Amino acid sequence: MSELKRTGLQLRAATARDCTPLAQLAASAHSHPWSEAQYQQSLSAGHHCWVLLDGDKVIACCVVSRLFDEAEILDIAVSPERRRQGLAGALLKAVSAELPAEVERLLLEVRVSNRPARALYHKWGFSEDGIRKNYYPAGKGAREDAVLMSLALDDSQS
Repeated sequence: MSELKRTGLQLRAATARDCTPLAQLAASAHSHPWSEAQYQQSLSAGHHCWVLLDGDKVIACCVVSRLFDEAEILDIAVSPERRRQGLAGALLKAVSAELPAEVERLLLEVRVSNRPARALYHKWGFSEDGIRKNYYPAGKGAREDAVLMSLALDDSQS
């Protein structure tokens, strides 16, 4: 979290008031973004959602679902104008540090075509564990594969 403090940015848990700016962030960051209702449903379901703020503007977020000793990143987004500044990595590090000690593994899936995200996850120690065929919607009714990735937290936090 100290990396984020040096930037003057603030990381905090999302609330229902954040759902509109989260949906706006998602619309700018993803080809198939979550809606305001989806963020609200995620919060209502008990998922952990962190927002990264520059002043009062949401510039990044991470939504995590936890089940026993694993956590899964359901959504991670960085505002397009703030990309390539190390924010996604700092967000991953901060969110990993916020997870309870009993969480041993962090999971996610990412579009096969999303090479920048895959490179970031590799940099942070995630391994590619498999492919989920036709997982993501793509343009004109097509589907895109997802790469399943995981990170052993006991290795990454030492």
